[in-house]
Amino acid sequence: MAINKAFKGSKLKAIESQLAAAEDYINWALLAQKHDSVSGKDKWKAVDGSSLYDSTEIRIRYDSLRRLLDDRDCQGLLYTLNEGIHGNMGGMGRSLLYSQAKYGTKQLIDDYVSKVVESLHFLADVSDSLIPFEEKLDFFRRASHCFGRSALMLSGGAGLIYFHHGVVQTLIDENLLPNVISGASAGLWVCAQLGTQTDEELRQGYFYNYQYDLPRGPSPWPVLMGLNKEHTPQSIKEQAMDGFCSNMTFQEAYEHTGRYISISIAPAEKHQTSRLMNAITSPNVYIRSAIDASSSIPGVAPPVSLYAKGMDGKPKPYLASRKWVDGSFADDLPAKRLARLFGTNHYIVSLINPLAIPFVTDPKLKRTKGGRGLLSHVLMDAIKDGLISMEHLSPKLRRFLYKPGYVVGPCSA
Repeated sequence: MAINKAFKGSKLKAIESQLAAAEDYINWALLAQKHDSVSGKDKWKAVDGSSLYDSTEIRIRYDSLRRLLDDRDCQGLLYTLNEGIHGNMGGMGRSLLYSQAKYGTKQLIDDYVSKVVESLHFLADVSDSLIPFEEKLDFFRRASHCFGRSALMLSGGAGLIYFHHGVVQTLIDENLLPNVISGASAGLWVCAQLGTQTDEELRQGYFYNYQYDLPRGPSPWPVLMGLNKEHTPQSIKEQAMDGFCSNMTFQEAYEHTGRYISISIAPAEKHQTSRLMNAITSPNVYIRSAIDASSSIPGVAPPVSLYAKGMDGKPKPYLASRKWVDGSFADDLPAKRLARLFGTNHYIVSLINPLAIPFVTDPKLKRTKGGRGLLSHVLMDAIKDGLISMEHLSPKLRRFLYKPGYVVGPCSA
């Protein structure tokens, strides 16, 4: 028994090492399923019952949908789905259900979701003589609101941006890219490309191949401290943006791709609130203008003004009295705002910002007590204020700080 257990543990560790080294989703998924087979989690998935969700309710609803589909009873399906269609039916959306195995969760949940999808397709295709078009439209609007939708949130993280590339290209390749996407700082560079490039343009490894146009050679610290005469943070930012930015407004980008992209920006002044720029809140603002603002790290690049397309088609100042900076200091992952604007209730998060690590809690665990959330806000405000103060340092003081041997901490975009 002990020998078998040790052999099993050794085999699982070997698979886990392969999982960590997997270079694409297909290989990862095959290895994850192999891990579940060896660990015995396949048996757990095959059994309906669990204290983590109401398996009885899900089984009853699954059997009902299957019977109605077999009978092609469109009115019965419509009534049953109207009775309740949402992503957390019987607690099946609980995160703990998706952390038990490496791949998937209870087979009953997979079967039920598949049957709901099949039912929706059936109702969409049924003749208007059986269900009038207006009644269908009303049902699907309510179903969409109740079920919600997914959003992709891309955090800031400066040179770690290429981790975002791997995440989004995999979602594109698997046809799983949400239509609601947010980005701040480094994340918004990827967000902007997702919002202005069509599906056809993004396929074939677009993000695997894309390289940002950045100058090679200059040491970063003299540039950050304003001591490099040839390159400045602003000029480097402009050069990089030239490679992927278009002159589209948020509304034009939505019409081009069907995706809602949202960009977080923060006010340079105190006592002002951060904003989430998108086709709903600021349809006429140029995406490049919002990128410029959310790429302006306090203390490194100066705050910028926003510009929008006027009625005459020409650029004009937007909120002319305001200046804006890097949005990752205010709302790096704007889940609540996305929920309010787009009805999102499920999030795919690519978090590459190392500054956020001390404040990240595992959503599968109970909320920690105390003022951890308050502490994170206080610390981020202090960092922002400190960086803004750095911007006003005289060149002489900057040169003093940048003496040989003096260690300067890195700034995160």
